[in-house]
Parts: sequence; structure tokens; C-alpha cells
Amino acid sequence: MNQKQFGFTLVELSVILVVIALLIAGVLKAQAMIENAQIRADIKKLKEFKMISLLYKDKLSKLPGEDASHPGRLKTVFSSDSAPSEGYFYDVYQAGLSKRMNPLPAIGSAFKATWGGSSGTNYGLIAGENQLCITDIDVDLAKSIERQLDEGSRTSGEVEYTLNGSQLCMKL
Repeated sequence: MNQKQFGFTLVELSVILVVIALLIAGVLKAQAMIENAQIRADIKKLKEFKMISLLYKDKLSKLPGEDASHPGRLKTVFSSDSAPSEGYFYDVYQAGLSKRMNPLPAIGSAFKATWGGSSGTNYGLIAGENQLCITDIDVDLAKSIERQLDEGSRTSGEVEYTLNGSQLCMKL
């Protein structure tokens, strides 16, 4: 009497589960690698903007995007502005120091060049300093960037960020 069995054996099921687990692990690892690449790209951009600011000031004896009514301070502008005719990103592009007039971060929604004054979207976090910020940034990613560029405190040093993810700012 031969009985036909339908379905999978335990060995076959375990092999399928192992393959699924390996696929999930691969996807998670790939996501982490993409996130790390985005962090590295934005760290590189922040460092480049700092260097560009120094080169611009050395070349033209003023800051890129300097507010004419407040010499020495940056006028607040966002890199996501569609057709800028003034400001930090416009000036560095016109001087040939940047390939794009509207550079965007890999994480967050835009770069913001600003002066650290009062609180609000038109100002940076670091009081009394010109700074470049990344807006709408994930807090964990901001923490990672801050640790790599600064001393590890979110409210002091060269880099600061908010707990609600509104911005991460670096002194220029």
C-alpha cells in the first residue's frame, strides 16, 4: 500500500526559512549601507561648503551670501529655492566654486545658510555664528553626523541639532 504524501518535509521548510532569513538580512544590511553612504555624502558636502566659504572670503574679501544690511552675517537662504538671485548658494555658484546653484542633501529636505540669531526657521541653532544647516533631518542621522564632525553634544560645539529633527547646523 503506497501512500502519496502532499506538502513539504521539515527539511524543505527549514531550508526555505533559512533562505528567507538570509534575504531579509541582506536587505537590512543594504539599507544600512545606503544610509551610511548618505551620511558620508552630506558630511563631505558640509565640509566642502566650509572650505568654499573660506575660499570665497579670501578671493572676494566678503562672505558668500552676506546680508548687506548686516555685514559679516549670512542672509538666510535655502538651497531648495527654485530660482535664487542672491544668497549663499547663488554667490558660490556665480563665483565658480560650486557646480550646482541648488545643492540638496542626501538626507533632509534642503541646506540652509543662515545667521544664528533668534529661534525660528529663519535662523540657525548656533547663536551669533554663520552656519550651514540641513533641514528636516532624522534625529538619529543628525546624531551620527554630529558625532563624526564634533564632540558628541547636540547643544554645543561646531555642530548642533534639534531633538525634533528640524535642523542640524555647522558653523562656517
